[in-house]
Amino acid sequence: MAEKAVTYTASEKPVTGKKFVCKRCMREYSYPRPGDPPIRCECGWWYENDRGTIKEAFWQHIDSYREPPAKLF
Repeated sequence: MAEKAVTYTASEKPVTGKKFVCKRCMREYSYPRPGDPPIRCECGWWYENDRGTIKEAFWQHIDSYREPPAKLF
């Protein structure tokens, strides 16, 4: 897994080009490329492109003290 996940906020520019949509909450993100940091969706799901296959894992991050486990993927 990559060192740091990417969390998009309202201050980010609109997504252009190929889009990835969270299956749970329908938020749109730029499509992750292999080697990119995983996408950490606001609903708690993480998505990572592993050599062309999107892997997903759930890690609730509502509480500020929560840190992801050493290995999600």
